[in-house]
Amino acid sequence: MIENQQPRDKLTLLFLGFKGKKFIDSTKTLMGLGLNLLLLITTMKSAQAVPETARSADEFVDSIGVNTHLYYGTSVYYKKYDSLIKPKLQQLGVRHIRDGATRNLNGYLGRLKELETLGIRSTLICDPRDITPQGAVNLIKELGTKVVNAVQGPNEYNLSGDGNWVNNLRNYQRQLYAAVNGDSVTQNVRVYGPSLTKAEAYSNIGDLSAYIDYGTMNNYFSGRNPGNGGWGTDNYGSLDWNMRIAKKASVSKPLITTESGYHSVVNTKDGHKGVPEDVAGKYTPRLLLEHFNFGVRRTFIYELINVYSDPNSLYKNFGLLRDDGSEKPAFVAVKNLIGLVKDPGSTFTPGSLDYFMGGNTANIHHTLLQKRNGKFYLILWKEVSSFNVETKQPINVSSQKVSLTLNTAIAKATIYIPNNSPNWTSQQTYPKTLDINVSDRPVVIELAKS
Repeated sequence: MIENQQPRDKLTLLFLGFKGKKFIDSTKTLMGLGLNLLLLITTMKSAQAVPETARSADEFVDSIGVNTHLYYGTSVYYKKYDSLIKPKLQQLGVRHIRDGATRNLNGYLGRLKELETLGIRSTLICDPRDITPQGAVNLIKELGTKVVNAVQGPNEYNLSGDGNWVNNLRNYQRQLYAAVNGDSVTQNVRVYGPSLTKAEAYSNIGDLSAYIDYGTMNNYFSGRNPGNGGWGTDNYGSLDWNMRIAKKASVSKPLITTESGYHSVVNTKDGHKGVPEDVAGKYTPRLLLEHFNFGVRRTFIYELINVYSDPNSLYKNFGLLRDDGSEKPAFVAVKNLIGLVKDPGSTFTPGSLDYFMGGNTANIHHTLLQKRNGKFYLILWKEVSSFNVETKQPINVSSQKVSLTLNTAIAKATIYIPNNSPNWTSQQTYPKTLDINVSDRPVVIELAKS
Protein backbone atom coordinates (compact mmCIF):
# COMPACT_ATOMS: atom_id res chain seq x y z
CA MET A 1 0.00 0.00 0.00
CA ILE A 2 1.28 3.49 -0.90
CA GLU A 3 0.30 6.48 1.16
CA ASN A 4 0.30 10.24 0.59
CA GLN A 5 0.15 10.06 -3.22
CA GLN A 6 -2.09 12.49 -5.10
CA PRO A 7 -3.58 10.84 -8.22
CA ARG A 8 -4.98 14.14 -9.53
CA ASP A 9 -1.42 15.44 -10.14
CA LYS A 10 -1.25 13.35 -13.32
CA LEU A 11 -3.51 15.92 -15.03
CA THR A 12 -0.93 18.60 -14.45
CA LEU A 13 1.86 16.42 -15.81
CA LEU A 14 -0.09 15.64 -18.96
CA PHE A 15 -0.05 19.27 -20.11
CA LEU A 16 3.55 20.19 -19.31
CA GLY A 17 4.43 19.94 -23.05
CA PHE A 18 1.91 22.58 -24.13
CA LYS A 19 1.82 26.33 -23.96
CA GLY A 20 -1.80 27.33 -24.13
CA LYS A 21 -3.29 25.38 -27.05
CA LYS A 22 -0.29 25.70 -29.38
CA PHE A 23 2.61 23.34 -29.87
CA ILE A 24 6.01 24.97 -29.31
CA ASP A 25 7.44 22.90 -32.15
CA SER A 26 6.79 19.41 -33.37
CA THR A 27 10.12 17.88 -32.29
CA LYS A 28 10.10 19.38 -28.87
CA THR A 29 6.44 18.54 -28.51
CA LEU A 30 6.93 14.88 -29.39
CA MET A 31 9.86 14.65 -27.02
CA GLY A 32 7.87 16.47 -24.39
CA LEU A 33 4.86 14.26 -24.86
CA GLY A 34 7.04 11.17 -24.62
CA LEU A 35 8.60 12.41 -21.43
CA ASN A 36 5.28 13.49 -20.01
CA LEU A 37 3.66 10.19 -20.98
CA LEU A 38 6.41 8.42 -19.09
CA LEU A 39 5.87 10.70 -16.10
CA LEU A 40 2.13 10.12 -16.35
CA ILE A 41 2.49 6.33 -16.38
CA THR A 42 4.95 6.46 -13.48
CA THR A 43 2.65 8.70 -11.46
CA MET A 44 -0.41 6.58 -12.18
CA LYS A 45 1.43 3.43 -11.13
CA SER A 46 2.62 5.04 -7.92
CA ALA A 47 -0.91 6.14 -7.11
CA GLN A 48 -2.38 2.69 -7.59
CA ALA A 49 -3.05 0.59 -4.53
CA VAL A 50 -0.67 -2.22 -3.77
CA PRO A 51 -2.67 -5.17 -2.37
CA GLU A 52 -1.87 -5.76 1.30
CA THR A 53 -1.92 -9.24 2.78
CA ALA A 54 -3.98 -9.35 5.93
CA ARG A 55 -3.11 -11.17 9.12
CA SER A 56 -5.48 -13.50 10.89
CA ALA A 57 -7.92 -11.64 13.13
CA ASP A 58 -7.76 -14.44 15.64
CA GLU A 59 -3.96 -14.33 15.65
CA PHE A 60 -4.30 -10.80 16.98
CA VAL A 61 -6.80 -11.84 19.65
CA ASP A 62 -4.54 -14.72 20.68
CA SER A 63 -1.65 -12.28 21.04
CA ILE A 64 -3.42 -10.56 23.97
CA GLY A 65 -2.94 -11.57 27.59
CA VAL A 66 -3.32 -9.95 30.99
CA ASN A 67 -1.36 -10.16 34.23
CA THR A 68 -3.16 -11.41 37.32
CA HIS A 69 -2.20 -12.08 40.93
CA LEU A 70 -4.59 -14.87 41.81
CA TYR A 71 -2.21 -16.17 44.48
CA TYR A 72 -2.17 -12.88 46.46
CA GLY A 73 -4.15 -14.14 49.44
CA THR A 74 -5.07 -10.73 50.86
CA SER A 75 -6.00 -9.10 47.54
CA VAL A 76 -9.21 -8.65 45.59
CA TYR A 77 -7.93 -11.35 43.23
CA TYR A 78 -8.33 -13.92 45.99
CA LYS A 79 -11.20 -12.49 47.99
CA LYS A 80 -13.49 -11.81 45.03
CA TYR A 81 -12.40 -14.43 42.54
CA ASP A 82 -15.86 -15.98 42.05
CA SER A 83 -17.94 -12.82 42.19
CA LEU A 84 -15.65 -10.48 40.26
CA ILE A 85 -12.35 -11.75 38.83
CA LYS A 86 -13.59 -14.82 36.97
CA PRO A 87 -16.59 -13.10 35.31
CA LYS A 88 -14.51 -10.06 34.37
CA LEU A 89 -11.84 -12.23 32.73
CA GLN A 90 -14.60 -13.87 30.72
CA GLN A 91 -16.08 -10.52 29.73
CA LEU A 92 -12.69 -9.15 28.71
CA GLY A 93 -12.24 -12.05 26.30
CA VAL A 94 -8.53 -12.73 26.83
CA ARG A 95 -7.27 -16.30 26.49
CA HIS A 96 -4.04 -15.92 28.43
CA ILE A 97 -3.12 -14.84 31.94
CA ARG A 98 0.33 -14.50 33.51
CA ASP A 99 0.68 -15.45 37.17
CA GLY A 100 3.00 -17.24 39.58
CA ALA A 101 4.28 -20.83 39.69
CA THR A 102 3.49 -21.56 43.33
CA ARG A 103 1.58 -23.87 45.62
CA ASN A 104 1.50 -21.40 48.51
CA LEU A 105 -2.21 -20.62 48.47
CA ASN A 106 -5.07 -23.05 48.99
CA GLY A 107 -7.39 -23.17 46.01
CA TYR A 108 -5.03 -21.35 43.64
CA LEU A 109 -4.30 -24.32 41.40
CA GLY A 110 -7.97 -25.21 41.26
CA ARG A 111 -8.75 -21.75 39.99
CA LEU A 112 -6.18 -22.05 37.22
CA LYS A 113 -7.80 -25.32 36.20
CA GLU A 114 -11.24 -23.75 36.24
CA LEU A 115 -10.13 -20.86 34.06
CA GLU A 116 -8.82 -23.33 31.47
CA THR A 117 -12.32 -24.76 31.13
CA LEU A 118 -13.40 -21.21 30.25
CA GLY A 119 -10.76 -20.94 27.53
CA ILE A 120 -8.16 -19.06 29.58
CA ARG A 121 -4.69 -20.63 29.79
CA SER A 122 -1.85 -19.73 32.14
CA THR A 123 1.73 -18.58 31.76
CA LEU A 124 3.47 -19.20 35.08
CA ILE A 125 6.51 -17.28 36.35
CA CYS A 126 9.16 -19.53 37.89
CA ASP A 127 11.59 -18.13 40.45
CA PRO A 128 14.43 -19.95 42.26
CA ARG A 129 13.20 -18.49 45.55
CA ASP A 130 9.86 -20.25 45.09
CA ILE A 131 10.30 -23.34 42.93
CA THR A 132 13.02 -25.58 41.51
CA PRO A 133 13.10 -26.45 37.79
CA GLN A 134 11.93 -29.98 38.58
CA GLY A 135 9.28 -28.54 40.85
CA ALA A 136 8.04 -26.50 37.91
CA VAL A 137 7.76 -29.67 35.81
CA ASN A 138 5.83 -31.37 38.60
CA LEU A 139 3.50 -28.37 38.88
CA ILE A 140 2.80 -28.41 35.14
CA LYS A 141 1.99 -32.12 35.33
CA GLU A 142 -0.37 -31.56 38.24
CA LEU A 143 -2.20 -28.77 36.45
CA GLY A 144 -2.04 -30.32 32.99
CA THR A 145 -0.57 -28.99 29.78
CA LYS A 146 -3.94 -27.63 28.69
CA VAL A 147 -3.87 -25.32 31.69
CA VAL A 148 -0.22 -24.25 31.42
CA ASN A 149 0.57 -22.72 28.07
CA ALA A 150 4.05 -21.53 29.05
CA VAL A 151 6.45 -21.05 31.93
CA GLN A 152 8.73 -18.08 32.30
CA GLY A 153 12.08 -17.60 33.98
CA PRO A 154 12.35 -15.20 36.94
CA ASN A 155 10.71 -11.81 36.70
CA GLU A 156 13.05 -8.83 37.17
CA TYR A 157 15.61 -10.96 39.01
CA ASN A 158 18.27 -8.28 38.54
CA LEU A 159 16.46 -6.49 41.41
CA SER A 160 16.53 -9.55 43.68
CA GLY A 161 19.53 -8.50 45.78
CA ASP A 162 21.40 -11.62 44.73
CA GLY A 163 25.03 -10.54 44.45
CA ASN A 164 25.68 -13.26 41.88
CA TRP A 165 22.42 -12.79 40.02
CA VAL A 166 23.84 -13.09 36.49
CA ASN A 167 25.34 -16.56 36.94
CA ASN A 168 22.51 -17.79 39.13
CA LEU A 169 19.88 -16.57 36.67
CA ARG A 170 21.61 -18.11 33.68
CA ASN A 171 21.97 -21.43 35.47
CA TYR A 172 18.36 -21.44 36.62
CA GLN A 173 17.08 -20.62 33.12
CA ARG A 174 19.24 -23.35 31.60
CA GLN A 175 17.99 -25.90 34.13
CA LEU A 176 14.35 -24.83 33.72
CA TYR A 177 14.53 -25.20 29.94
CA ALA A 178 16.24 -28.60 30.21
CA ALA A 179 13.75 -29.89 32.77
CA VAL A 180 10.65 -28.83 30.84
CA ASN A 181 11.95 -30.04 27.47
CA GLY A 182 13.40 -33.21 28.94
CA ASP A 183 10.05 -34.56 30.13
CA SER A 184 7.78 -36.22 27.58
CA VAL A 185 4.68 -34.75 29.26
CA THR A 186 5.86 -31.14 29.41
CA GLN A 187 8.15 -30.91 26.38
CA ASN A 188 5.61 -28.94 24.32
CA VAL A 189 5.12 -26.27 27.00
CA ARG A 190 6.87 -23.09 25.89
CA VAL A 191 9.65 -21.64 27.99
CA TYR A 192 9.96 -17.85 28.12
CA GLY A 193 13.13 -16.08 29.12
CA PRO A 194 13.52 -13.94 32.25
CA SER A 195 12.37 -10.33 32.16
CA LEU A 196 14.77 -7.62 33.32
CA THR A 197 14.49 -3.94 34.19
CA LYS A 198 17.60 -2.27 32.79
CA ALA A 199 19.41 -2.19 29.47
CA GLU A 200 22.70 -3.15 31.11
CA ALA A 201 21.03 -6.15 32.75
CA TYR A 202 20.23 -7.59 29.31
CA SER A 203 23.83 -7.01 28.26
CA ASN A 204 25.09 -8.65 31.45
CA ILE A 205 22.95 -11.75 31.11
CA GLY A 206 23.96 -12.27 27.47
CA ASP A 207 22.25 -14.40 24.85
CA LEU A 208 19.94 -17.05 26.32
CA SER A 209 18.60 -18.31 22.99
CA ALA A 210 19.73 -21.87 23.72
CA TYR A 211 17.57 -21.95 26.87
CA ILE A 212 14.36 -20.24 25.75
CA ASP A 213 11.61 -20.43 23.18
CA TYR A 214 10.80 -16.72 23.45
CA GLY A 215 12.61 -13.71 24.81
CA THR A 216 10.75 -11.29 27.05
CA MET A 217 10.53 -7.65 27.96
CA ASN A 218 8.62 -5.61 30.53
CA ASN A 219 8.30 -2.48 28.45
CA TYR A 220 6.40 0.44 29.89
CA PHE A 221 6.10 3.81 28.15
CA SER A 222 5.99 6.00 31.26
CA GLY A 223 2.82 7.78 30.24
CA ARG A 224 3.81 8.29 26.59
CA ASN A 225 1.80 7.03 23.65
CA PRO A 226 2.75 3.47 22.62
CA GLY A 227 4.07 4.53 19.23
CA ASN A 228 6.29 7.26 20.66
CA GLY A 229 9.77 7.68 19.20
CA GLY A 230 11.49 7.65 22.58
CA TRP A 231 12.48 10.39 24.99
CA GLY A 232 16.20 9.92 25.41
CA THR A 233 19.44 8.91 23.76
CA ASP A 234 19.11 6.33 20.98
CA ASN A 235 15.30 6.60 21.09
CA TYR A 236 15.29 5.43 24.71
CA GLY A 237 11.88 4.17 25.81
CA SER A 238 10.35 3.52 22.39
CA LEU A 239 9.07 0.09 21.41
CA ASP A 240 11.89 -0.25 18.91
CA TRP A 241 14.44 0.57 21.61
CA ASN A 242 12.94 -1.94 24.03
CA MET A 243 12.98 -4.67 21.41
CA ARG A 244 16.60 -3.99 20.50
CA ILE A 245 17.60 -4.19 24.16
CA ALA A 246 15.60 -7.36 24.84
CA LYS A 247 17.05 -9.09 21.77
CA LYS A 248 20.47 -9.05 23.44
CA ALA A 249 19.19 -11.93 25.57
CA SER A 250 17.22 -13.63 22.79
CA VAL A 251 19.19 -13.08 19.61
CA SER A 252 17.59 -15.86 17.57
CA LYS A 253 14.19 -16.09 19.28
CA PRO A 254 10.99 -14.01 18.94
CA LEU A 255 9.80 -11.70 21.70
CA ILE A 256 6.95 -11.64 24.19
CA THR A 257 5.94 -8.56 26.17
CA THR A 258 5.30 -9.93 29.64
CA GLU A 259 4.26 -6.58 31.11
CA SER A 260 3.11 -3.29 29.63
CA GLY A 261 0.44 -0.79 30.52
CA TYR A 262 -0.44 2.49 32.16
CA HIS A 263 -1.11 3.56 35.72
CA SER A 264 -3.43 6.43 36.60
CA VAL A 265 -1.53 8.24 39.37
CA VAL A 266 -0.94 11.40 37.36
CA ASN A 267 0.63 13.38 40.20
CA THR A 268 3.20 10.77 41.16
CA LYS A 269 6.73 12.02 41.78
CA ASP A 270 8.08 8.70 40.55
CA GLY A 271 9.91 8.65 37.22
CA HIS A 272 7.30 6.22 35.90
CA LYS A 273 4.65 8.72 34.89
CA GLY A 274 0.92 8.14 34.80
CA VAL A 275 -2.01 9.20 32.63
CA PRO A 276 -5.70 9.80 33.30
CA GLU A 277 -7.97 6.80 32.86
CA ASP A 278 -9.50 8.12 29.64
CA VAL A 279 -6.04 8.50 28.07
CA ALA A 280 -5.09 4.97 29.11
CA GLY A 281 -8.31 3.93 27.37
CA LYS A 282 -6.98 5.38 24.13
CA TYR A 283 -3.43 4.09 24.54
CA THR A 284 -4.07 0.50 25.66
CA PRO A 285 -5.74 -0.91 22.50
CA ARG A 286 -3.16 0.96 20.44
CA LEU A 287 -0.41 -0.60 22.54
CA LEU A 288 -1.70 -4.06 21.61
CA LEU A 289 -1.92 -3.13 17.93
CA GLU A 290 1.53 -1.52 17.83
CA HIS A 291 3.11 -4.57 19.46
CA PHE A 292 1.31 -6.87 17.03
CA ASN A 293 2.52 -4.79 14.08
CA PHE A 294 6.10 -4.96 15.38
CA GLY A 295 6.00 -8.76 15.55
CA VAL A 296 5.71 -9.16 19.32
CA ARG A 297 4.09 -12.59 19.62
CA ARG A 298 2.08 -11.89 22.78
CA THR A 299 1.50 -8.85 24.96
CA PHE A 300 0.39 -9.21 28.56
CA ILE A 301 -1.31 -6.05 29.81
CA TYR A 302 -0.37 -5.11 33.36
CA GLU A 303 -2.81 -5.78 35.00
CA LEU A 304 -6.45 -6.90 35.28
CA ILE A 305 -7.48 -4.97 38.40
CA ASN A 306 -6.04 -2.45 40.85
CA VAL A 307 -4.63 -4.99 43.27
CA TYR A 308 -5.31 -2.93 46.40
CA SER A 309 -7.11 0.32 47.16
CA ASP A 310 -4.55 3.11 47.33
CA PRO A 311 -5.06 6.09 44.99
CA ASN A 312 -1.53 7.40 45.61
CA SER A 313 0.45 4.24 44.82
CA LEU A 314 1.26 3.85 41.15
CA TYR A 315 1.91 0.13 41.65
CA LYS A 316 -1.69 -0.35 42.79
CA ASN A 317 -3.32 1.55 39.94
CA PHE A 318 -2.33 -0.26 36.75
CA GLY A 319 -5.57 -2.20 36.54
CA LEU A 320 -8.00 -2.32 33.65
CA LEU A 321 -10.52 -2.41 36.49
CA ARG A 322 -10.71 -0.27 39.62
CA ASP A 323 -10.35 -2.17 42.89
CA ASP A 324 -14.16 -2.21 43.28
CA GLY A 325 -14.47 -3.99 39.95
CA SER A 326 -15.82 -1.05 37.96
CA GLU A 327 -14.54 -0.85 34.40
CA LYS A 328 -12.00 1.75 33.33
CA PRO A 329 -12.10 2.99 29.72
CA ALA A 330 -9.16 0.70 28.85
CA PHE A 331 -11.14 -2.39 29.88
CA VAL A 332 -14.09 -1.30 27.74
CA ALA A 333 -11.90 -0.56 24.71
CA VAL A 334 -10.01 -3.87 24.83
CA LYS A 335 -13.17 -5.88 25.57
CA ASN A 336 -14.99 -4.35 22.61
CA LEU A 337 -12.03 -4.73 20.25
CA ILE A 338 -11.59 -8.41 21.13
CA GLY A 339 -15.33 -9.01 20.84
CA LEU A 340 -15.37 -7.46 17.38
CA VAL A 341 -12.45 -9.31 15.76
CA LYS A 342 -12.32 -12.67 17.59
CA ASP A 343 -12.59 -15.62 15.26
CA PRO A 344 -11.69 -18.92 16.95
CA GLY A 345 -11.17 -21.97 14.78
CA SER A 346 -8.64 -23.76 12.66
CA THR A 347 -5.78 -21.91 11.02
CA PHE A 348 -6.24 -20.45 7.56
CA THR A 349 -4.32 -18.33 5.08
CA PRO A 350 -5.61 -14.73 4.99
CA GLY A 351 -6.07 -13.04 1.66
CA SER A 352 -5.20 -9.57 0.37
CA LEU A 353 -7.12 -6.32 0.26
CA ASP A 354 -6.50 -4.07 -2.73
CA TYR A 355 -6.96 -0.53 -1.48
CA PHE A 356 -5.38 2.90 -1.45
CA MET A 357 -5.16 5.20 1.54
CA GLY A 358 -5.12 8.90 0.77
CA GLY A 359 -6.19 12.16 2.30
CA ASN A 360 -4.50 13.30 5.49
CA THR A 361 -2.46 10.24 6.49
CA ALA A 362 0.08 12.00 8.73
CA ASN A 363 0.66 9.87 11.86
CA ILE A 364 -1.99 7.37 10.78
CA HIS A 365 -1.09 3.80 11.73
CA HIS A 366 -3.06 0.74 10.72
CA THR A 367 -3.51 -2.99 11.09
CA LEU A 368 -5.27 -5.18 8.52
CA LEU A 369 -6.94 -8.37 9.74
CA GLN A 370 -9.19 -10.97 8.14
CA LYS A 371 -11.60 -13.55 9.52
CA ARG A 372 -12.25 -17.02 8.15
CA ASN A 373 -15.53 -15.83 6.63
CA GLY A 374 -13.55 -13.49 4.36
CA LYS A 375 -14.37 -10.23 6.12
CA PHE A 376 -11.51 -7.76 6.42
CA TYR A 377 -10.99 -5.51 9.45
CA LEU A 378 -8.95 -2.42 8.72
CA ILE A 379 -8.06 -0.68 11.99
CA LEU A 380 -6.87 2.93 11.81
CA TRP A 381 -5.67 5.24 14.55
CA LYS A 382 -3.78 8.48 14.95
CA GLU A 383 -0.56 7.58 16.75
CA VAL A 384 0.10 10.78 18.67
CA SER A 385 0.24 11.88 22.29
CA SER A 386 -3.05 12.52 24.06
CA PHE A 387 -1.43 13.71 27.30
CA ASN A 388 1.60 15.83 28.16
CA VAL A 389 3.42 13.97 30.93
CA GLU A 390 5.52 17.01 31.80
CA THR A 391 2.72 19.55 32.21
CA LYS A 392 0.23 16.85 33.24
CA GLN A 393 -2.33 18.31 30.87
CA PRO A 394 -4.49 16.55 28.25
CA ILE A 395 -3.81 17.20 24.57
CA ASN A 396 -6.81 17.82 22.36
CA VAL A 397 -6.27 15.53 19.37
CA SER A 398 -8.40 16.53 16.41
CA SER A 399 -9.62 13.91 13.96
CA GLN A 400 -8.39 13.94 10.38
CA LYS A 401 -10.03 12.67 7.24
CA VAL A 402 -8.53 9.60 5.59
CA SER A 403 -9.84 8.59 2.18
CA LEU A 404 -9.93 4.91 1.25
CA THR A 405 -10.20 3.79 -2.35
CA LEU A 406 -11.36 0.18 -2.49
CA ASN A 407 -10.29 -1.77 -5.56
CA THR A 408 -11.37 -5.06 -3.99
CA ALA A 409 -15.14 -5.37 -4.54
CA ILE A 410 -16.87 -4.71 -1.22
CA ALA A 411 -20.55 -5.40 -0.57
CA LYS A 412 -20.76 -3.54 2.73
CA ALA A 413 -18.52 -1.40 4.91
CA THR A 414 -19.35 -1.08 8.60
CA ILE A 415 -17.62 1.36 10.95
CA TYR A 416 -16.96 0.72 14.65
CA ILE A 417 -15.26 2.74 17.39
CA PRO A 418 -14.61 0.15 20.13
CA ASN A 419 -13.63 2.76 22.73
CA ASN A 420 -17.17 4.11 22.56
CA SER A 421 -19.38 1.10 21.92
CA PRO A 422 -19.46 -2.48 20.61
CA ASN A 423 -22.11 -1.36 18.11
CA TRP A 424 -21.49 0.00 14.63
CA THR A 425 -21.72 3.73 13.98
CA SER A 426 -22.34 3.76 10.21
CA GLN A 427 -22.66 1.50 7.19
CA GLN A 428 -22.31 1.84 3.44
CA THR A 429 -23.21 -0.68 0.73
CA TYR A 430 -21.05 -1.35 -2.32
CA PRO A 431 -18.59 1.45 -1.56
CA LYS A 432 -15.85 2.39 -3.98
CA THR A 433 -14.44 5.04 -1.66
CA LEU A 434 -14.77 5.79 2.04
CA ASP A 435 -13.98 8.96 3.96
CA ILE A 436 -13.04 8.06 7.54
CA ASN A 437 -12.50 10.49 10.39
CA VAL A 438 -9.58 9.07 12.38
CA SER A 439 -8.62 10.20 15.88
CA ASP A 440 -6.52 8.86 18.75
CA ARG A 441 -9.21 6.23 19.36
CA PRO A 442 -8.91 3.25 16.96
CA VAL A 443 -11.61 3.03 14.32
CA VAL A 444 -12.41 -0.39 12.84
CA ILE A 445 -13.70 -0.68 9.27
CA GLU A 446 -15.32 -4.06 8.61
CA LEU A 447 -15.28 -4.84 4.89
CA ALA A 448 -17.46 -7.66 3.61
CA LYS A 449 -16.48 -8.72 0.09
CA SER A 450 -19.02 -8.92 -2.73
